Amino acid sequence: MPQTKKPKSAASTSSQLCGSDRPESQQLAEPREQGPSGVSEGGGEDSLGDPQIIKSPSDPKHYRYIELSNGLRALLISDMSGAGKSSSKDSDSSGGEEEEEEGEEGEEEEEENEEEEGDSGEGTEEESEDGEKEHDSDFDELDEDNDGKKKKGCSEKQSAAALCIGVGSFSDPEDLPGLAHFLEHMVFMGSEKYPAENGFDAFLKKHGGSDNASTDCERTIFQFDVQRKHFREAMDRWAQFFICPLMIKDAIDREVEAVDSEYQLARPSDSHRKEMLFGSLAKPNHPMGKFCWGNAQTLKYEPREKNIDTYTRLRDFWKRYYSAHYMTLTVQSKETLDTLEEWVREIFSKVPNNGLLQPDFSHLLDPFDTPAFNKLYRVIPVRKVHALTITWALPPQGKYYRVKPLHYISWLIGHEGTGSILSL
Repeated sequence: MPQTKKPKSAASTSSQLCGSDRPESQQLAEPREQGPSGVSEGGGEDSLGDPQIIKSPSDPKHYRYIELSNGLRALLISDMSGAGKSSSKDSDSSGGEEEEEEGEEGEEEEEENEEEEGDSGEGTEEESEDGEKEHDSDFDELDEDNDGKKKKGCSEKQSAAALCIGVGSFSDPEDLPGLAHFLEHMVFMGSEKYPAENGFDAFLKKHGGSDNASTDCERTIFQFDVQRKHFREAMDRWAQFFICPLMIKDAIDREVEAVDSEYQLARPSDSHRKEMLFGSLAKPNHPMGKFCWGNAQTLKYEPREKNIDTYTRLRDFWKRYYSAHYMTLTVQSKETLDTLEEWVREIFSKVPNNGLLQPDFSHLLDPFDTPAFNKLYRVIPVRKVHALTITWALPPQGKYYRVKPLHYISWLIGHEGTGSILSL
């Protein structure tokens, strides 16, 4: 599966073999439907989280769940840890080490969350080229004092946000394989409010941030982090991907080449070759057998031969599937919950809601209940490796996310102590 747009590390898992993995409705706090009553800079009542949200007693963060008028659901995380522990004069120096340690803990939590999301995550790396960027103020002085900015940025915890859309490559049209992955790329190419091509990337780079995006079978995920003082503006720029992206025709061919480049880089990967092999073993007409990456052949040359307008189909796909009621958002920053709620409501309430039913593939069970799957395959690897892989096709596990039975089975099989399988 196509995964990463940016050169960021991601976890690897075999979630593709589980078929549709739509979890049952989670036990969330009752959403707040009214705006915040007030915003203050302190850590008083405006920082109190929802008592229904269960968290660890040692977790200093505060949480709040809200639902916007357009149906978008959001989890707000106020992380005030470290606030007030240092004086204003030496806050940059004395508080730096503590916040840096907290930042490392946050990165570990983010990696764990990526693993639990189910993304296979072994996407290819794509570096944005400076030559393709328009001249904009965001691109000026990007390299000046870069080392100094990085050192300064490391002393404070970054603010971050992630948005998941409940649509992925399973929804690709039959005649345009890889369209969902292609759209993930195209929304980065400027918006009506911020028209500079790749302007969001430049803004983050200028302010010590980074971003990433991935397309999986039934979800597409966008995420970024940036220095706290630029978080609100970054959110506003980022939200335009889902409000009014330009997706201009002139950028189509360039981004098709970027998608094709990812595919060509992934082809020598043994893990991706194995994924494609598994996809070919699925039942006929099951979406698991789709070519989800997309490349120049499926997005450019074949559409031309068949007189398919890729640009029009791309915009139609965005209108159909990038709907607010398919989206879940998480934001975390060293702000009060009321401040975060005010920002989220002000910015993300503009995301359109088309009112259409979300794609559902839960009826497509047992995609690998085929004679082709129950066989031994000898694969010549690209790298010099020797491995034996035994794969079971399991039913959807999303509804067991609180218990995680597969973790117990994995631990029992992998245990190396006395009496274990490996000790025999």
